[in-house]
Amino acid sequence: MDLKKHLDRAEQALARGQADFAIELCDQVLDFAPGDANAAGLLARSLISLKAKSSFLGKLGAGPSGLGVKFSRMTKNADAEARQRRRAFIKNPGKLATGAAWADALERAGYAGAALEAFGALAEADGESAKRASALAAAQSEIDRALEYLEMALKANPRDTEAVRMRKNLAAEQALQTKRYDQADSAADVAYDPEAFLRAARGSSYQEEESGDDSKPSA
Repeated sequence: MDLKKHLDRAEQALARGQADFAIELCDQVLDFAPGDANAAGLLARSLISLKAKSSFLGKLGAGPSGLGVKFSRMTKNADAEARQRRRAFIKNPGKLATGAAWADALERAGYAGAALEAFGALAEADGESAKRASALAAAQSEIDRALEYLEMALKANPRDTEAVRMRKNLAAEQALQTKRYDQADSAADVAYDPEAFLRAARGSSYQEEESGDDSKPSA
């Protein structure tokens, strides 16, 4: 199978509004290469683009039952679970939680790139997926991309304290990597100490360790 040709055709089909055909092509690629990141992202985008299920989805998505998914988890067969979760998402493209479960299974199966693309496609519509995408992007040293996903998460829920904390941590690390200290809330007296800088930029309390024994000798 020429994977690139299939994905090029899928991309073109989605651009023409033929999401069902794009889904069929991506599903074929993922059957052959379940960890293909481009196919995972394109499949998720195609499913999200659907306004209503087509007859094609009913046929292709006549997938595994919940029992099959549970069995795969019990046997720790993450590959099989990812395939079953993918088919369940194809059958019910309106259920973002099902898409997130597929992306999660991809990550547990060791397909971090595919999981990132799947969570990334879901990010704009689902704050939790945006945070998962951010964490995966950060783990792959894509800090700018990770920050973009956190902005999506905070747009969905400005009071998400976890996303706020993640964004502050990433902004601090980004500033440290690029030596752009002015972008973090750091104190001048710790700017030359990377560890102290990170703590200050993250908003953590910074306390110098006291040296020596201050206790008075006993009489």
